[in-house]
Amino acid sequence: MTFDRCKHLLMIALAAFLVIGMVNAESCDGCHGGEVSSWGQSHHARSMLPALPENIAGKFDGSVTYYNERAFRFDLQDEQYQVWVGEGDNATSYPIDYVFGFNPLQQYLARLPGGRYQAIPVAWDTRPKEQGGQRWFALESDLNWDHPGFTWNTSCAECHSTNLEKGYRQDTDTFLTSFGEVNVGCAACHGSAEGHQQWLASGRPLTPHAGFSVSLAEGGQWQWLDGETIAERLRKPAGRQLSTCAQCHSLRQNIGGWHPDTQMFDHLMLTLPNPPRYHADGQVREEVFVMGSFLQSRMHEGGVVCSSCHEPHSGELRAAGDGTCLQCHRADTYAATEHHRHRLADVQCVDCHMPATVYMGVDARRDHRFGVPDPVLSRAVGSPDPCLSCHGDIPIDRLQQRLPEKVTSGQQRARDFARIQQEGFTGVDHSRLDDGYFPLLREASLLHLLSPALAADRALLSDRLNHPSPVIRAAAIRAFNSVPLSERWRLLSPLLSDPSRAVRMELAPVLAGAAPDVTTEAKAQQLADLFRNYEAQMESNLDSPQITANFANYYMAKGNRQRARDLFMHAVKLDPGFVYPYIQLSALASETPQELEWLNRGKAYDNSGGVSYQLALFHVRQRDYDKALIELEQAVAATPEQVTYSYAYAIALENTGHVEKAIAVLAQLDALGAATTETRDLQFRYLFKSGKKTEAIAFIKEWLEKEPQNPVAVAWRRQVDSWVKPAER
Repeated sequence: MTFDRCKHLLMIALAAFLVIGMVNAESCDGCHGGEVSSWGQSHHARSMLPALPENIAGKFDGSVTYYNERAFRFDLQDEQYQVWVGEGDNATSYPIDYVFGFNPLQQYLARLPGGRYQAIPVAWDTRPKEQGGQRWFALESDLNWDHPGFTWNTSCAECHSTNLEKGYRQDTDTFLTSFGEVNVGCAACHGSAEGHQQWLASGRPLTPHAGFSVSLAEGGQWQWLDGETIAERLRKPAGRQLSTCAQCHSLRQNIGGWHPDTQMFDHLMLTLPNPPRYHADGQVREEVFVMGSFLQSRMHEGGVVCSSCHEPHSGELRAAGDGTCLQCHRADTYAATEHHRHRLADVQCVDCHMPATVYMGVDARRDHRFGVPDPVLSRAVGSPDPCLSCHGDIPIDRLQQRLPEKVTSGQQRARDFARIQQEGFTGVDHSRLDDGYFPLLREASLLHLLSPALAADRALLSDRLNHPSPVIRAAAIRAFNSVPLSERWRLLSPLLSDPSRAVRMELAPVLAGAAPDVTTEAKAQQLADLFRNYEAQMESNLDSPQITANFANYYMAKGNRQRARDLFMHAVKLDPGFVYPYIQLSALASETPQELEWLNRGKAYDNSGGVSYQLALFHVRQRDYDKALIELEQAVAATPEQVTYSYAYAIALENTGHVEKAIAVLAQLDALGAATTETRDLQFRYLFKSGKKTEAIAFIKEWLEKEPQNPVAVAWRRQVDSWVKPAER
């Protein structure tokens, strides 16, 4: 074993030894042998391990696989696993010190300079050969292999090891990362065992969870009520178990330290179920790690927690087949052909209610939204439909006829959720956000997604700011970004003392530019504390390009342009392909030669049209309309469903005499299911203005078929009726 290898393993052992109150699985085994044995077979136990022969699944035999046209060769020399990146004389060797996961794939962490570890985007398929496994394969991504998205310290470490200290230094762009346990051990969920050890040493009588601050056993008591087909929970769970699991099983931004009695929204801000990470009906699209789906579900509303279905130490299901579901759902009602319209041997509950999506090439993850199949809705929003996964040869209309005619309440809520996401609140009563109609996470999603349109509805927003749920209060705050600064302070300052850290973290950037000249000393101190805590949290995460850019926006709002510029520059250094900082740097350089320079630099990486759109606005200010049209055309071509680009392009085309092309651009939005009231209104105006009266009338009819209550469409229909003879209508 080489000296570097010995030194590296010694540092790991020392880091684990120094963590106060830490115990590992071996310490717990004496009294909790069954739990430790179950944990030993789990994904948690093998989330990350040293790269030793007993942990390595892949063949380090000189095999070469290509990721984005770059060669990756895996071999073993002098007891050191390594990967060669590149080919021939240009190849560079990196030591492999850790394995990542074990089933159905295993990745490997390469040691890079500056304390970085990079998760190699070429993985080993651990499945049996007859299932297509036992091979190296490249993941699908357009990121460079050394992108921060693959950096263990930044993107992976906190969920694969226990008691992590990231140790990032911005001034040197280096890491000194340590952890208490290399994998997800007992303390990752139960917290420090110091109190438990003291209890044992004191000789006091043993009680469940003696010496721990709280219990995570929140399975609860359930009862069957007469005539009901689903069991009912007696008391709601306290939320500690979900909070604990959400540390890792959620797509989120960490905002504070966790311990077992921390409420979920005091240590994380959950990514809301909005496109593009989710489909418009709430189904997952990208990998979001379960919690964002589960919190939308009827199961969560009913008091189901993770351990209701999963044994907490092994992670396995409580029972095989439908047995897990039938703990609470009566078999004679739900495990019956009358319910699911299939032969009993052909289908399981999860096939219809938890469809799977394959991520990372081979890893199938089930949706935890527990939705009801709805081919009509899936066709409308482009989401996967479980029925079509098996019956793709049946026309969707015939398939829908085989399903029950009655739309369930869950289906209707999903349809309304999708409709509001796509159409806004036009024609929809805002009381849908007042009566608990949507699950809290979906309501927060709509508040966030539609915040610019809701900013004028002060009554609704003010009510949401007083909602008992922190996720609703936090989402409502975002709508105030477009509210005048003085009014922003008046409406939001009461939240300076909000008990939820997620709310306060959301509040800080919105109030960054809204500090009043005169206020009470107490309020001034609360505001200063808010900013200090927010800045400390953001400073600890400046290895993330996205968080760095958000922090720069905060300083822009505060008027500290130099600090904002430095942070945007740092974001560009971390990820040269991250387009957003270039746009913001061009804004900071407005009216100088560097404005165009930053936009042109950003365009080299832009594939979404954002930079082209900003270049179009720049050329409009320069009165160079030909160049503006070219950039708008490129923006629309890059992201045809982006309403802002198409709307601006259509107006520019009409203003330059290309009304036919303008109509075509707006019609494309409709065809993509992205049209809004504003774009349809403009399309109708252009049709009528260009003399296409018959097409305009037909367009209004189609619009009203889609949105019978849309007030703009209804008003145009009345106007049309006053213009034309009855026979022409």
